[in-house]
Amino acid sequence: MQLKMSSSRQICSRNGCRKVAYVESNGFIHPYCGRTCAFEVLNNPPPTPRCKNPVCSRQRYIDPSGIQYDYCGKNCARQHLNPKALNCSRPNCQKRVYTDPQDKKKFYSYCSSACYWSECSTLTATQLSLLNKNDLDYIWAHQRFISMLPNAKIKGIFRLQMPKKLVDAHQKLKKRMANQNRLSLNAITQKMYHGTRALCDPLQYIKQPSPTCTVGCGLCGIVSGGNDTACSRHSNQMWFANNPSVSYGYCDHPNKVIFMVDVLSVNSLPILIVDKNALTLPRFLIIFQ
Repeated sequence: MQLKMSSSRQICSRNGCRKVAYVESNGFIHPYCGRTCAFEVLNNPPPTPRCKNPVCSRQRYIDPSGIQYDYCGKNCARQHLNPKALNCSRPNCQKRVYTDPQDKKKFYSYCSSACYWSECSTLTATQLSLLNKNDLDYIWAHQRFISMLPNAKIKGIFRLQMPKKLVDAHQKLKKRMANQNRLSLNAITQKMYHGTRALCDPLQYIKQPSPTCTVGCGLCGIVSGGNDTACSRHSNQMWFANNPSVSYGYCDHPNKVIFMVDVLSVNSLPILIVDKNALTLPRFLIIFQ
């Protein structure tokens, strides 16, 4: 194969080399003059600049084809390009919340899911947050719930962040089950519903998002300590449904409550019955009529 001189006399891309780039017989022009310069660049790549987001210390993303982007990833790009976005909900996090690239009015309360779980690892008591209707968590939970229970009038949706001891036990069991069954974490995490009774008026949570009952209230009990087999009326077993219309039958107050719960199971079934607390993790509380 002969070295051809291109009409444009493209110069080798390696800094300091003034030789003409190698051209194949079919006209394809390589970025370097030959193997020596190509290997020199590949073995001694220039340092990748830092992400353009001023609060990020990671390097910029380079795709498999070698194209370098201004940011380390999508999250930083969206945060920096939307300076009006709110700050991340996790204390001491200086990043901005994730915003929907198609509609900047819609947002997630944290800069990333990693930041969300990081905050959970510090909690000694359940943290409840009444979700804004533009919050992507609210939009997802609302659409999913209404699609299966269309006549429900939702009064409020809360994000539940359970205490560290409950989260750690659940996450540890999730990883073990995923490894044992050679499945992804998402594959064994089933999004289920759990209806329960309330001794108090659930609407009080709208004004003051904290439990008030000491004993006997399913709502306050689950908010405080998660789903507990010791409180079950079915031989220490807990029932969960993938459709809120099934869970609706377990609600008795005019202002009803249904929890959205992550339930660990290799099988995705309409009804899941579990006998271990760590298999469950309440994620959202929906109050409706």
